[in-house]
Amino acid sequence: MNEIAAARAELARLNKREQKLLEELGKVRVAAQAQRSRIDDLFRQQKLPAPIDRLPSTALCDILYRVVCNTHPEADAHRCTKRQLASVSQRWRDTILNFPSLWTTIVLNPSSSAPLVMAHVDRSREYPLDIIISDWLSINQLQSLQDLLGLVVTCGYRWRSFIIRENDDTLTTRIVKSLIWNMRFPALKAAEISGAAISDFPPFLTSKYASTLERLVLLEDNETDQIPPATNLKVVHFYLADNMSGSRLLSSLLPFRQLKELVLHGSGYKWPKPRSIHFPVLASLTLTLSDPTPALAAMVAPLLSYLGCSRPDGHSWSQIFGTFPNVFANVRHLCLDDPADISSSSPTGVSSGRTVCMTFPCVRHVELPSNDIPAFFDSEAPASHWSHLEGLTFSGLTVGTIPHGLIRWLEKRRLKQHAPLHVTFSEFHNPEGTPDSHWLTSLYKSIRGCCILELRDVPLTTTVKALPSSQKGMMDSFGNCGPVRVFIDEEFEG
Repeated sequence: MNEIAAARAELARLNKREQKLLEELGKVRVAAQAQRSRIDDLFRQQKLPAPIDRLPSTALCDILYRVVCNTHPEADAHRCTKRQLASVSQRWRDTILNFPSLWTTIVLNPSSSAPLVMAHVDRSREYPLDIIISDWLSINQLQSLQDLLGLVVTCGYRWRSFIIRENDDTLTTRIVKSLIWNMRFPALKAAEISGAAISDFPPFLTSKYASTLERLVLLEDNETDQIPPATNLKVVHFYLADNMSGSRLLSSLLPFRQLKELVLHGSGYKWPKPRSIHFPVLASLTLTLSDPTPALAAMVAPLLSYLGCSRPDGHSWSQIFGTFPNVFANVRHLCLDDPADISSSSPTGVSSGRTVCMTFPCVRHVELPSNDIPAFFDSEAPASHWSHLEGLTFSGLTVGTIPHGLIRWLEKRRLKQHAPLHVTFSEFHNPEGTPDSHWLTSLYKSIRGCCILELRDVPLTTTVKALPSSQKGMMDSFGNCGPVRVFIDEEFEG
């Protein structure tokens, strides 16, 4: 009986202690909640701003500027995006209204209004201006354009660049010949004109009227094939029609001793003699001509590091590059393009692949149509001659296709202890519509471990979940139910 009494006494003591502990726990909880409320009150009293509002004004301005610049089309960026950003807070509104760099791009199109244009002119203060004239699709809109253009021509001395594109051709010609033909642009750095039928070179683009011009782009409907001497011109993009002389154009560029980038479109005729045009500092050359061979033969560019070339219908890379041994040894970035439909274009033969590899022995980055993969990586694999290669980009891979020849070549390269290449696939050809996510998984598993793989703008409309086996592996994707960009490193395991 004594043991039972002792046990009951111990239980009573424990129950009493439990009650006291529960009462103490309740008091602690009440005190903790009061402390939380006090902390919240202190935060409210101090009115601490959000982290982005603690940034210096210059940093905030830079962020907003990048948002505006990355909005397309440009008209929406300056007509709508800035208004939306300004509605976030008073500080954002003040930043947008008071930083001139956010008002230096002036878009003149049918949706622009005179008050909006004047706001840009005034708020940009004396900063250089970038003018864009686009989307005027009828000559009947000429008067409206003249009214808007009249608001910005008075500050022509501030124009840093102007672009005239995607307009009615007749209206574009009137803009050039009537509205700005004799204007002076002392601060102009870049000019782009597309769709203007002009047989004489515009005086406003000469060194007399635009002495600081560095970048000149004259595209479709241009009828002049000569460029007057300009002291500072460094970049030229030019369209040559069938009746325009390539010889006159290239000869007119000889005085440009600072020319670093040249892009030629179209066709042209009567090219200069081989190796007769010397460009001492030309670093980048892009040719999308009906026959690029005469233009390539005419030019001597000892510092050329980038070459882009489109293959015309009926031509092979052997025909284009077969006569240029030891000419392009300094080219580090080669971009070959096939403008024809990738599904209907004829594939490149191994002999053409061999010719390209021997003509450009020191390339580090190569861009190819996916249709040309067999010519460079199957069978003889002439791409093995590229001993300095660092990256490959393939465009137009058909969804559902696994490039087995390329994968075998990459595997052999890995076994030889070469550094992994950065391999990119982009602009996928998708005849079936929605791609199969199983194909995407198969492509990754096939190429995994052989390279650093990047899939750019995959037309992915299905949900793909990827789980890394460790913190080192990663798979980053951007986009939602549309084209996305996927990057996968060689350590990733899905």
